Amino acid sequence: MQQRQARDVRLDLFKGVALLIIFINHVGGNPLAKVTPGRFGPSDSAEIFVFISGYAIALAYGPVLAERGFAACQRKALGRCRQLWAANIATMLVSALVVALAVYVGDLPMEASNRLESFAPLFDSPVVAMAWHLVLIYLPFALDILALYILLVAAAPLFLWSYARFGMAAVAGSVALYLLAQGAPGLMPPNLWEGSWNFSPLAWQCVFFLGTSLALVVRSGKVTLPRSRWLLAAALAVVVGMALWKGAASDLGRALVPAGLHGWLPEQTIPWADKDTLGPMRLLHFLALACAAALLVPRDAAWLRSAPARLLTACGRHSLPVFCVGVVLSIAGTAVLMAGKGASAVLAVNLGGIALLLVLALVLERRRTRRLPAKATAGPASPSSSSTAAAVPETS
Repeated sequence: MQQRQARDVRLDLFKGVALLIIFINHVGGNPLAKVTPGRFGPSDSAEIFVFISGYAIALAYGPVLAERGFAACQRKALGRCRQLWAANIATMLVSALVVALAVYVGDLPMEASNRLESFAPLFDSPVVAMAWHLVLIYLPFALDILALYILLVAAAPLFLWSYARFGMAAVAGSVALYLLAQGAPGLMPPNLWEGSWNFSPLAWQCVFFLGTSLALVVRSGKVTLPRSRWLLAAALAVVVGMALWKGAASDLGRALVPAGLHGWLPEQTIPWADKDTLGPMRLLHFLALACAAALLVPRDAAWLRSAPARLLTACGRHSLPVFCVGVVLSIAGTAVLMAGKGASAVLAVNLGGIALLLVLALVLERRRTRRLPAKATAGPASPSSSSTAAAVPETS
């Protein structure tokens, strides 16, 4: 029987950090978004979220496939999809309520922010918009990544089965779909707002299933990431090089460099780095960033047990509610910054929003830990199950 792999707290920690960055970036007109990591390279927190979610899927569903078969694994995945679908609907409705308060009570112009304007179809034709939302064809601002995740979770059992049967050929199939997305970028699901999704499922499935594949390889124990200085140097060279490239091509970079040296600066920012189709340079940057993080942060690092790290880890462990509440708070924060752009408003939105998300994660984590002793004393575990401490509950 396959044993469930012990949870790697680094995954939850990095996912928690990504969720806080996503909140900051989703607040319209937020000055703090200009100094988040996504401004220093082509990839951003979306890749972290999707990659780690794919890794977690392998740990949660891989043993189910091995012990109970494909049908049981698919049922579990579809059950999770129903939860995600319900969360998507609830998040959209609560966000719409916030937009209604901002526009009809706060008298803010809806067209002044694409965050607010993305809810216009819902107010113009509620029945039509809601019907399209139920089938993931109307997705207001920030909700397309959740729709993407629904599709990826639904497809995960097929990938796990293919990997178990054909090995790396399954990964090759995923890469082939990614290349198809690069060659035909128009193959995108439609969206009632903005015409199409912001994330191509054909492209973004690659980073998701790369995470899944890595988890399966690590679980097998056959391959480990070499702790090589040369590998770390290469990863950091890619990350730093792209940061310098992006900075040199920016208006700020040109302003800081003497006019006589402008001919040496790149005229355009990093090519082949589109977010919707996960351009190759964007994917390369993320893979280098992930490699550097894995090498620089050992799994047994002492600081991972510190109070701040545990708080961020709780954020990543309960990523679905944290993400959904973060979307609502980002819409509310956008309205606040539209009403008043002073430093106090910026601080209130960012510090208040982050504090609320961390408190939510802390409350959920305490509820989870209180339930663990009850589960441990409820009766003996089945032979096919691992210990409670080593189990990997499904996340995100």
